[in-house]
Amino acid sequence: MERLLSFARHLNQRSDAYRKPALVLALIVFAVGCAFSYRQLDFRLDDLRPLPLAMLAVLVAPSLIYGGLGLVLLARSAGLQMPIRRATIISAYAYLAELLPLPGGAVIRTGALVRAGGTLRDSSMLVLLTAVLWVALAMMGAGLTLVPTSIGLAWPLMLIGTIGVGGVLQWLWAKAGYRTALLTLVHRIAGIAITALRLKFAFAALGVSIGLIETFPFVLALLMGSASSIAPAGLGVSEALAALAATTGQIPPATAFLAVGIDRLMCLAGCALVATAFQAFRRSEAAGDRATTAPITGK
Repeated sequence: MERLLSFARHLNQRSDAYRKPALVLALIVFAVGCAFSYRQLDFRLDDLRPLPLAMLAVLVAPSLIYGGLGLVLLARSAGLQMPIRRATIISAYAYLAELLPLPGGAVIRTGALVRAGGTLRDSSMLVLLTAVLWVALAMMGAGLTLVPTSIGLAWPLMLIGTIGVGGVLQWLWAKAGYRTALLTLVHRIAGIAITALRLKFAFAALGVSIGLIETFPFVLALLMGSASSIAPAGLGVSEALAALAATTGQIPPATAFLAVGIDRLMCLAGCALVATAFQAFRRSEAAGDRATTAPITGK
C-alpha cells in the first residue's frame, strides 16, 4: 500500500509545474465559496441539524463497502481475484489519494489490479472506463431530473450519458462477459443511489428538504468535480458545479455549495478513519510478530 502511495506522490511531483496554479485557484474557490455561502445564508454552525448529519456519517460505511465491491468487480473483469476486505481498504486509500492534484485514486486502483496480476493496459482501461460509466449514468439521471425545468440542458446530458453508458457496456461485455458487465452496471447505479441519499441528508443537515431524484444534478456535479483531478478530491470544483446546477431549480446555490462540501468532507473523514485503523492494526500485528520471534534469554 505504501509503495502505491509513493508512486502516486512521485507522479504528483512530476505534474506540479502545470497543476499547482489550477490547484491553488480551486482551493481559493472552495474557501471563498464556503465563506460566501455561509454569509449568504446567514447560517451558523450550531444551526446544523444533528440527526441528518449523523445519518450522513452512517452512510459513509456503505459508501466504503461500495468502493470495495467496485474494486472486486474491476478485478473480476480482468480475470483476477481480490478479497472484499482488502479491496475496501485499498478503496479508502484511493479516495484519500484524490487529495493529490492528479487522479491519485485511479493510480491506486490501477496499481492494486497490476499487483494482483493484471496488465497495466487492461487495469488502467478498466479503471478509466468504469469511471466514465459512473459519470455517464449520472448525466442520464441529471438529464431526466432537469426535463421539467431546463429541457435545453436535459437532452444533451441524456444523449451524452446514453452514448457513454452504451459504449462502456459494449466494451465491458466483450472483455468480461455479460454477467460482469451487468453487475458493473447495477453496481454503478447503486453508487448513484448511495451518493444521492448522502446528499439528501447533507441538504437536510442545512435545513433544506429535497427529494432523492432532485439530488441527481448535484450527484453529477460531485462526480464531475472528482473526475476533473484539478483540486484535491474535487473540492471547490464539485461545489462550484453544484451551485451552478442549483440555478436551474429552487435550491439556493449557496446551500448546494455547502451541502456538497459537507458530503465530501464526511467521506474524506470516514476514509481517513479506515486508513488510520488499518495502519494501527498493521503496527500492532508487526509488534506481535516481533515479540513472538524475539530470542529468549536467561541466566
